[in-house]
Amino acid sequence: MQSEQELRWKKLEQKLKEKDLDAFLVTGKMDIFYFSGLCSGGTVLFTSKKKFFFLPPMYAEEITKDESGWEVLVYENSLESELENVSRKINVKRCGFDSNQLSFALYKKIKEKFKAELVPCDGMAEKIRAIKDGKELNLIRKARQITIDAFYHLKKILHNGMSEKEVANEAINYILREADDVSFYPIVLFGKRTSRPHGKATEQKLRDNELVLIDMGAKIGGYCADITRTFMWGKVQEKWEKIYNFVHTLQQLAIQHIKPGVKASKIDELIREETAKAGYQKKLLHGAGHGIGLEVHEQPILKRNFDTVLEEGMVVCVEPGIYFAGEGGVRIEDMVLVTNQGGHILL
Repeated sequence: MQSEQELRWKKLEQKLKEKDLDAFLVTGKMDIFYFSGLCSGGTVLFTSKKKFFFLPPMYAEEITKDESGWEVLVYENSLESELENVSRKINVKRCGFDSNQLSFALYKKIKEKFKAELVPCDGMAEKIRAIKDGKELNLIRKARQITIDAFYHLKKILHNGMSEKEVANEAINYILREADDVSFYPIVLFGKRTSRPHGKATEQKLRDNELVLIDMGAKIGGYCADITRTFMWGKVQEKWEKIYNFVHTLQQLAIQHIKPGVKASKIDELIREETAKAGYQKKLLHGAGHGIGLEVHEQPILKRNFDTVLEEGMVVCVEPGIYFAGEGGVRIEDMVLVTNQGGHILL
C-alpha cells in the first residue's frame, strides 16, 4: 500500500509529464513537508526515478532518509554546485520550479551552474496541496475543534478591563495546551478598533456595550485552523446588529454557491454584488476568503481575478466582513469543505 507521500509524488509526476519536464525543484518549506513529511531546511529535486534531498551541514543530523528512491546529499560548498553535479549525472534537460518560492538571487546562482532549462511552474505544488486527503482533513478538523473550544474558553473568562493583548495571550495559552502551535498571533480588537481587518492587539481595555472581534486558529500536525467571530459585549447600537445579520447572510450565500466546478472568483463576485445592493460596497475591504491547510492562506483564493476552479476535497475559509473606519466592523469566518454535494462547514 502506497503512503500519503508516495501518492503525492505520483500527482507531481503526472504534472511533470503534462509539462514535458524531467525534474522539479521543490524549495518551499511547506511544499517539502507536504511531499516528504520532513520539516527541515533544504531543497528537493524530484524526478520520476529518484528524489534528492539537498541539505546544508547544519541540517544533516536531522534527516536520515534511507527509503528506496531517496538520496540525501549534504553540500559543503553551495546548493547550486551540488545541483550541477546531480543534473549532469542524471541528464536533466528541463527542470520546473515555483518562482513564488525560489528567490531571484538563488535563481540566478542556479541558472549560472545548472545546465538544464529552468521552467517556471508557478503554484504547481500548491495546487496539488489544495485538495486534501483524509488524513489532512482529520488534522484540520482537530485544529478547528480546538479553536472553537478556545472561543468558548475566552467567552467564559472575558471581563471588563481585560486588554486586547491579555485576551490574545490567553487564547495562545489555551491553544498551546491542546495543540502543537497557533496558526498565527490572534487578532483581538475591541470597539472602534474592530474596523481594522488585520489590526494588532494592543493595551486597549474592554468596556461595556462594544463590539469584540477575535480571529484565531490552532495548528495540529502542521495543519492550520482560521476562524473569526464578532460578538456584542453588552448592548450595542442597533446598527451593528443589522450589520452582523447582513454579514451572516453574505456568508451563507457564499457557502450555498461553493461546489466543484465553480470558479473561486465567482464566490467573491456574489458577495460584492450583494454588498453593492445594500450600499456597502466601499465597506468591503478584502476578498471573500482563501484556502487553508499547511498555510493559513493558500490556494484557492476566493477573490476577483483568481480563476482557480473549486474541486472536491478543497478547504476554504469564507470570511465576509463589513468595516466602517473609525467606528467598528464585523467579520464572520468559517472553514468550508468542498464536497460533491456542495460546500459544508467543516465539523
